[in-house]
Amino acid sequence: MAHLGDDALPDGLFPPEQTAIVRYAQKSTRLERIDEETYSALARHFTAEQIVDICLTVGLSNMINRFHATFQTDLDAATTAEAERGDVIAGSCPIPRPKPPG
Repeated sequence: MAHLGDDALPDGLFPPEQTAIVRYAQKSTRLERIDEETYSALARHFTAEQIVDICLTVGLSNMINRFHATFQTDLDAATTAEAERGDVIAGSCPIPRPKPPG
C-alpha cells in the first residue's frame, strides 16, 4: 500500500502482472492517457476480457471514491475498526481516511 502512489514503483516490489495493473490504475485514476506501453504491459499478462474487467474495476472504484469524497461519507464503527486493525497488521496505511466530525 505504501507505494501505490509512487510515480515510479520500486523494482521487484510487485510481480510483473500486478505492476501492470498498478501502473494502469495510477494512470486511469489521474485521468492520464492510457498509452501503448501501459496497455501492452497489461496485454502481456491478461486476456482482452480480463483487461476489460480490470478497467471496469478501477473505474468503478474511482467513481465510488469520488462520490464519498464529495459527500464526505462517514465510516461506520465496524468499518473504522476493521481499517484500524489493518493498519496495525500492515504497520500503517498511507491512504488517509476522513477524520470524524468534531
